[in-house]
Amino acid sequence: MTATLEVSGLSKTYGSGEQAVHAVRDVSFATEPGEFVAIVGPSGSGKTTLLAMIGGLLTPTHGSIRVRGRDIAHLRGRQQAEYRRRSVGYVFQANNLLPFLTARENLMVVNAIGRGSRRAASARARQLLEELGLASRAGALATQLSGGEKQRVAIGRALMNNPELVLVDEPTASLDSQRGRQVVESLISEVKGRDKLGIMVTHDMEMALLADRILEMHDGELHQRARGA
Repeated sequence: MTATLEVSGLSKTYGSGEQAVHAVRDVSFATEPGEFVAIVGPSGSGKTTLLAMIGGLLTPTHGSIRVRGRDIAHLRGRQQAEYRRRSVGYVFQANNLLPFLTARENLMVVNAIGRGSRRAASARARQLLEELGLASRAGALATQLSGGEKQRVAIGRALMNNPELVLVDEPTASLDSQRGRQVVESLISEVKGRDKLGIMVTHDMEMALLADRILEMHDGELHQRARGA
């Protein structure tokens, strides 16, 4: 089975000499299609930097990032933007929904950016909202949604372009444990049901334990974490 993602010798350094900050140090790991991986660790350990490099938001100092065999680590300009648009779905801690649009319209914004078929996008938005348990809330403004509903809409938006990678940064930080679990379970269901890869950065070990595998970062280095550790 071809790995969805292969990260090899990945490093990110800011500055140089004595002032250099090694945010990520020689990180290597691989994943399989349909896998949901959690990355845990203290603040400043390099989790978000690693996620940003995989998502094409930051360029590594060294190393490779292969997505379905293609090295995307050093893409620039239009190629990098195209990779982010076509291959990556991001769910941020702040859901960043447009408050003056409905749940459905927030998903349709992705189609407007991509200039795809409006009819196909409308059908996809309807399908995603149904799968996420939000069919009855499709016409509600973002300001009328609960915190958990907003994050599920953000998940739907991330999935609109049918990405290969779903990257999630602290999605439950502003939610109580019950709503947080619902959001993560929705993510896992979507990733596995579509044979994608999900990577979630989180401080919440209860949420991390829902993942197939837990990776732990300390001082920019990545380690496999044993279950129950």
